[in-house]
Amino acid sequence: MFQIDKAAFGSFIAALRRERGMTQRELAEKLNVSDKAVSKWETGVSLPDISLLPPLGEELGVTVTELLNARRMDSGETLRPQETDELLRKAMELAPEAGRRRPTAKHILIFLLCAGVSALELLLLMGPLGWRPGDDMAAMLWTAVGLGAVFGAYFFLAVKTRLPGFYDENRLGYIADGFLRIHMMGVSINNANWPYMLKAFRGWSAAVLTLGPVAVYALERLTPAGSPWRMAAFFALLLGGLFVPAYYAAIKYRNGRK
Repeated sequence: MFQIDKAAFGSFIAALRRERGMTQRELAEKLNVSDKAVSKWETGVSLPDISLLPPLGEELGVTVTELLNARRMDSGETLRPQETDELLRKAMELAPEAGRRRPTAKHILIFLLCAGVSALELLLLMGPLGWRPGDDMAAMLWTAVGLGAVFGAYFFLAVKTRLPGFYDENRLGYIADGFLRIHMMGVSINNANWPYMLKAFRGWSAAVLTLGPVAVYALERLTPAGSPWRMAAFFALLLGGLFVPAYYAAIKYRNGRK
């Protein structure tokens, strides 16, 4: 069985860190992890998550291959097929235990119903009611529908329901998964509050899909043409509806359900 030599790995990154004149705390801050995590890596107690290897290598001036092999490679040195296979197995050892859960029938049904309601509203507004939104309102309309559809598909059908373990070990305020990039300053995201944050994100997606067309239509009717408040009100509702509930869930449930 292929395994990473934790002691060799730790000694290697410790030496590289010292070469660069960095303390454990300084390296930890650059990687958004705790200095205790860096200490555990260097003493061979634990290994970083695979997602941290690229930024770790960048900070230490080496490649991911060199990190996994715990040695510098000569210029032009290539790996033999067996070495490449071993390298991939080592990388798999660092892969997060978190995976994607297949969407439940309930979540599939909710998303399809929300998408259907949104489509029906558009047909009614632009059909029997004869709504022809101006350029600014059309941009708002398709922004709302597009965001609701894209994020709804992600949060209902493809989102990770459990985060990698390093989220529980470090105070991280960001999520990076595929196209998704969420940075929430001042909060710590972990497996205690992530399920509740997911509910907030799903609720926002469903609301934007089902209420977005009607909300934009009402906004056009209730505000004067060319009003700068239209765009401000639109984005305040759109972004506020996303981040306010998410922040609330992240803070309230940071230690799990009370």
